[in-house]
Amino acid sequence: MADLAVGDTLRIVFDASLREKMENLVAERDSEILQMDSEDGVLTAIIGKEAPAIVMLKVSPVADYPTEPGCFLRGNDYSPVAVVVLLNAPYGTLPPEVQNAPPEIEKLARVAVETGAALAGTLQTENIGIEKIVCNVVGNPNIRYLVLCGEEVHGHNSGTAVKALLANGINEKRTISGSEAVTPYLFNIPLEAIERFREQVALVDLVGEMDPAVIAKAVWSCYQEKPTPFKDYMLHDPGAYSEAGISCTLTGKVKHPEEIEEWEINDLLKKIEGEEAPVKPPAAVKDEPIARLEEVQLEKKREPGVIDQQKLVAVGKSLAKIAEGLNEIAKILMGEAAERVAELPGEERVKVGVRPRIEVEAPPVVEEVPQTEAQEMATLYFANQLKGFSGVLAALEACDQDICHDGCTLPNVAISVIKRLSKLQKDLDASSVVEPRKQVMTAHIADFLTKARALPQDVDRPCQKTAGNCKIGSGCFASGALKMMKLITEPPSPTP
Repeated sequence: MADLAVGDTLRIVFDASLREKMENLVAERDSEILQMDSEDGVLTAIIGKEAPAIVMLKVSPVADYPTEPGCFLRGNDYSPVAVVVLLNAPYGTLPPEVQNAPPEIEKLARVAVETGAALAGTLQTENIGIEKIVCNVVGNPNIRYLVLCGEEVHGHNSGTAVKALLANGINEKRTISGSEAVTPYLFNIPLEAIERFREQVALVDLVGEMDPAVIAKAVWSCYQEKPTPFKDYMLHDPGAYSEAGISCTLTGKVKHPEEIEEWEINDLLKKIEGEEAPVKPPAAVKDEPIARLEEVQLEKKREPGVIDQQKLVAVGKSLAKIAEGLNEIAKILMGEAAERVAELPGEERVKVGVRPRIEVEAPPVVEEVPQTEAQEMATLYFANQLKGFSGVLAALEACDQDICHDGCTLPNVAISVIKRLSKLQKDLDASSVVEPRKQVMTAHIADFLTKARALPQDVDRPCQKTAGNCKIGSGCFASGALKMMKLITEPPSPTP
């Protein structure tokens, strides 16, 4: 029996009175009785060698686990699964405790923990909410699965952000790659924690699932010793991650990532990381306006006959757009000039005596310096931007007269418009637009800024859609108004 290998069997015939001794002997030899038959006081046993027990690695979480507070329940620290329930709730009114969440959400979290999950809680935002999950998961190497369930969060798309993070990671701007969320920025946690999170856990995608029984089956499947089929997955407990847990918390350097505009990210990262962002060599950087000028200069060196018909059509379209933009500016200038003329006193006829004629030399005629193509394109760019902001502000002022006034989306959009207009003014100041036109445009930007600053800017109010007051469906008038700026695709910005 001592030489018996795993998988082999041994047949032993012995007297029934020796049964107890035989069972003890088999146990001592790490074997087992697979079958036993009895006949006339004689026992026949089929004995096999037991397979060695699988030692599964389990470790303790970090000392301060879970490192981030939030709306979750804590279960078995040695469980291999955490459950995230997507939460549609008014922004700024996230319940501090799971028991204060909507009943159907609270039930999913509670069932998950009662079935054996390490953590089960809610997720609303695609930035700070995900950062908290990352911190708590990497603090416990035993967690190897993330079950994502519940209905997708309107406006935030937090579910798609989690899936994109695990699939693609983040880019150099700490933005989740491939995410459909609006502001999927992870500014407040270490890069090491983000990479560990992606390596440590596998996703069980149940987005849209609200059945507690399905969630319980998913959790149960994750902690089985042998591979267990669940939907399209084969799940089992692989044991703890091979490296020690990471203890980290949110730095708090960016408390409102939803207010960050894309062009602000580079400067923000310099402050966060305390180092200059890498600068690409000039040869590798060529913005569109410069490239376009070089192309024009190259065309000037060519013979007239070389320019094909497509080039002529393209040039004609560009000139037509430039003419349209200049026409708008001319109307503005002519309107202001007419106002000034109207303010002048009326002309009166006065009889005067005849005076001797004095010959006066006429002043030299000062001709207006013609604009370069770059100046014309810059003028058209800013004119188009002003047209766009005019429409955006008109839409936002209309939203301000509706329930949007009491929501959080309109204030967020208003803050974004103020930032964009301020940047537009800065770009205009640095542009090649001629001074008279620049002054007129500056006046329009100042007027737009006044209108934008008059809009609500309290972002702590609840979203009227998730509060149940907005009934237009999945869209949003306020955020949709700002998207009108994306309709302006030409010409490119004259500033890098």
